[in-house]
Amino acid sequence: MDISAPIFDSEKLKTCRLLSKRVRVKFYRIHDTYSHWNLVEKNINTKDIGIYIHIPFCRSICMFCPYFKDVLKNEQELEKYFNFLLKEIKMYGKQLKENDLNVTDIHVGGGTPSLVPPKLYRELIDTLAQFFNIKCSIGIEVNPEDFKNREYVENLYSVNVDEVSIGVQSFDKRILMSIGRKHSPEDNIKAIENSLKAGFKWINIDLMILNPNIKDYIEIPLEEKLKIFREDMEKCYTLGVHQITFYPTIIPRSSPGYRLVGYNKLSQELDSIDLFIDEAIDFAESNNLYFIRVYSISRQRYEYATMNSLWIGPLLGFGSGSWSTLSLYQYINIHNPLKYINLVERDIPPAIYSRNINPSARIWRLFFDQLSSCEISDKAFRLICLNKIPLRIKLLLKIMEINGLVKRNGDIYRLSRRGIKEVYKSVMNYVTKPVRLAEAITEISRYEDYPKIVEIV
Repeated sequence: MDISAPIFDSEKLKTCRLLSKRVRVKFYRIHDTYSHWNLVEKNINTKDIGIYIHIPFCRSICMFCPYFKDVLKNEQELEKYFNFLLKEIKMYGKQLKENDLNVTDIHVGGGTPSLVPPKLYRELIDTLAQFFNIKCSIGIEVNPEDFKNREYVENLYSVNVDEVSIGVQSFDKRILMSIGRKHSPEDNIKAIENSLKAGFKWINIDLMILNPNIKDYIEIPLEEKLKIFREDMEKCYTLGVHQITFYPTIIPRSSPGYRLVGYNKLSQELDSIDLFIDEAIDFAESNNLYFIRVYSISRQRYEYATMNSLWIGPLLGFGSGSWSTLSLYQYINIHNPLKYINLVERDIPPAIYSRNINPSARIWRLFFDQLSSCEISDKAFRLICLNKIPLRIKLLLKIMEINGLVKRNGDIYRLSRRGIKEVYKSVMNYVTKPVRLAEAITEISRYEDYPKIVEIV
């Protein structure tokens, strides 16, 4: 297989040296349940937490999907999984009830969360409310095909799901074909219209850039791809969505489409990614939109309930394949629904690998999170009990200012146009790390012999 092919499967986006440090990710096997519980309780040191729920099922596997998922056999399999998901929540809820925690974000990802019947989301909210103070509604990822059904959309809204992130990817049929998506441009429009009519508080649309060219199947010139991306953003804006998020197509080595690399049939214009980001910046400026993340533009200074708290926590993850970040402790649940159920059934936490995050690394994680939000200030660092931006980070910001990556206004640093482009590439390079780690743990979870250490370089 030609691993030198121009595809985005690892840290291949070229960025400036200031932001190009390679990160080594190392997790260790969890053997001691008692120690795990102690570390969980010890590392929740604030009243407000986020919650992530993973639904690891899809009707079919998309050609280049980078996330942990499995093909759903039937509704009974989904309901059984959901029952044990609720049991895991109760397990952690009992351990943490005395902390009197407030839940400020709930995000359901997958997989395909829109496979879940609304009644089960009602059970989810009721279960969480037994142990936590719910200060928010739920946001879920949505397949456009599921949101063609207006009754389903309205029933979902009626059970307090009022933020949705719709996986539109594109309104161009050729782009959808190139990434193996089964929904149509018409499905996209219907899903958005139904969401707006139902009254969802916040609607995010995911768009894909750097869609692969597949030799002898779908080959679109770069200039035309840029035009399509521009038109996709315009369509979202015209339809009335609140937020647009744009990601590059990652080509995971475990995905069905990766085999095309071996036949020299797959390519992406990695060196042209700046042109796509420029399109997004120009679109935001011409429509008075806000860059709330380097990969997301919004009508307001508000963003869809995402997993951004994964960077610094506290974020509690539930379900097979979920991640949790609690101050200086991060852990990952087993990536196998059947083995997940088996562990929860025996009252064993399904966390399989973990790592400790040293305080210095946490400061840099917060800095990276702030960079991705396009703005760095003293206020953010108070979240981890620091009164102001640490000196070493201020020195880096000064160098970034000299290099035209940030602009300073008093005590606030904002990314410049060049800064948005460079940080975007740095963030997306990093995203390939958890993708590769999830691939490794998914493979490991098929067997009983788990290595002591899982490491991605």
